[in-house]
Amino acid sequence: MKILVNSREMKQCDTNTIEYFKVPSLVLMERAALSVVEEIEKRKLDRSRCLVVCGLGNNGGDGLAIARMLFQKGSDVTVVCDMKEEKATEQTRKQYEILKQYGISIVPQIPKESYTLIIDAVFGIGLSREIQGHWKDDIEALNQMEGFKLAVDIPSGISGDNGQLLGCAFRADLTVTFAYEKAGLLLYPGCSYAGVAVTADIGIDEHSWRDQMPEGFSFETADLHLLPERPARSNKGTFGHVLVIAGKKNMAGAAFFSGKAAAVTGCGLVKILTEETNRVIIQQLIPEAILDTYSAEEVLIEDNSFRNKLEGNLNWADAVVLGPGLGTGAEAERILEAVLQMAVSPVILDADALNIIAKRKDLLQDYKGKAVVTPHLGEMSRLTGMTIEELQKDLIAAAKRFAEHYQLICVLKDARTITAMPNGMYYINTSGNQGMATAGAGDVLTGVIAGLLAQGMSYDEAAPFGVFLHGLAGDVMVEETGCYSMMATDIIEGIKRVTRKESEK
Repeated sequence: MKILVNSREMKQCDTNTIEYFKVPSLVLMERAALSVVEEIEKRKLDRSRCLVVCGLGNNGGDGLAIARMLFQKGSDVTVVCDMKEEKATEQTRKQYEILKQYGISIVPQIPKESYTLIIDAVFGIGLSREIQGHWKDDIEALNQMEGFKLAVDIPSGISGDNGQLLGCAFRADLTVTFAYEKAGLLLYPGCSYAGVAVTADIGIDEHSWRDQMPEGFSFETADLHLLPERPARSNKGTFGHVLVIAGKKNMAGAAFFSGKAAAVTGCGLVKILTEETNRVIIQQLIPEAILDTYSAEEVLIEDNSFRNKLEGNLNWADAVVLGPGLGTGAEAERILEAVLQMAVSPVILDADALNIIAKRKDLLQDYKGKAVVTPHLGEMSRLTGMTIEELQKDLIAAAKRFAEHYQLICVLKDARTITAMPNGMYYINTSGNQGMATAGAGDVLTGVIAGLLAQGMSYDEAAPFGVFLHGLAGDVMVEETGCYSMMATDIIEGIKRVTRKESEK
C-alpha cells in the first residue's frame, strides 16, 4: 500500500527531516537530483542536449543540481534561470553559484533551439495560484517543443493536493517525485500531465512523520494478500451472509449484479429481497441465491407483516446492499426508512437509496450504524447541492466532508474513485479503466464490498479494497473485451480471475 501526501504533509515531512533529524536541506536536494539523473540513465533517455528550466524555489534548486550532474556526465546542458536573489531560496542560490563556477550555460529565456531532453523544475508542490505572465508563455512554449519531457517532483501548474490545473501545466512524459507520491499525481487532470510517475527515495521515510499520521493511501497489486482467508475446514456459513435489497419491477438486473458479485467475491450465502415480479428472472440468473420477495402493496399496508419479514432478513445478514434498481416510490422510501431503523450489520447504500436520501437527508443524519455510500458524481451532486464541476475541483475534499459530516464511509465514484473515512483518512483508487463506464458496474461494486464485509474484512478496509478489486477485475477483462464492449457481467468474470490468481499463489 502506498502512502499519498498533499503539499502540507510533504512540507511537514521535509521540515521534520531538516529541523528534527538535522539532515541538511542541501543533502536532500542533492539526493533528489541524483535520483532524477539515475532515472534518466536507467531509462536510457537521450541526454545529449538537455534544457533544464528552473524557478527560484527549491524545485528550481533541484533542477540546477540535476543540470550540474548531467553536465558532469558529458551532456550538453543549457539552464534557463532568471536569478533574482531576493526571491530565490538559500539552497537555490547556492546551486546557482555552483553552476556558474562550472561554467554551465545559464540564460534568462528559453532559447529557440532543439533539445533531446527537457526538464521542468519551475514550480514544486507548493504552487497554489494560477500560473500567469511569462511563466505561462514559457510553459506553453515548452509543451510545443520536441524532445522527451521530464517533470521534477510534479509538473509545474498541477496542484499537488487535488490534481487541478492551475492555469496551465507542463505536459511530462515522466515525473520523478520524491519520498511519497503526491495525491495530485493520481487525480485528473494531473495524472494526464504527469506521464509515467515514479517515486524516488531521498532519505525521507516514516520517521519524518514523527507524531503526525498520513491521511492518504492507495492499494497496489501486492495488497491482494488482504483478501479474506479461505480455511480448508469451512462451510458456507463460514464466509458470511449478504442480503441484497434491490430491484423494483423490470429492474431485476441490478439485484442480480449485486448478488452475483457478492457471491463470486467469496460470500457464503446471498439472499435477494426483491419485488415479486422479478422472481422467475432472479431464479434463472442466480439460482445459488436464496430468494425472498415483496409487493408494493405489502410494503405500504399499515401492519407489521413486512417489517417483521424485513427484520428477520436483516438479523440474518452480515452485510446489506440497499438501493440498486429499487426505485424512488413510496414503497422504496418505506423500505429504506425501515432498514435504517433496524439494520444490525453494515449497510451499503447505492443508486436509488441515495436518490431517496437526497430528498430525505434526515434518514442518514439519524442513522447511527455503519454505512457505506457509493455515489457517482451525479448522485453526489444531488446529495450535497454542489455541481458536478464543483465536486471535480476537489474530489478528496468533497468525499471527506460528506464522510465526516454523516460519520460513514463515502465512496465517491469517478475515473479515480475516492474512498473517504469518517476519521479523515482517504484512499485514491488507480485500478480500473474507461471500459467500466457501463450499466451495472456500480451494482457489481456494491456486491463486492458487501461480500468482503460478510467474510469478516474490517468495515474501514472492505470499502477501499473492494473498489480496488473491482477495478482490477476490469483491468483483467479489458484485454479480452476492449474498452468498448465491456459489460457488467465481464467485470464479474474478472473478479473470478483476479481471486483465482491470488488463491493459486
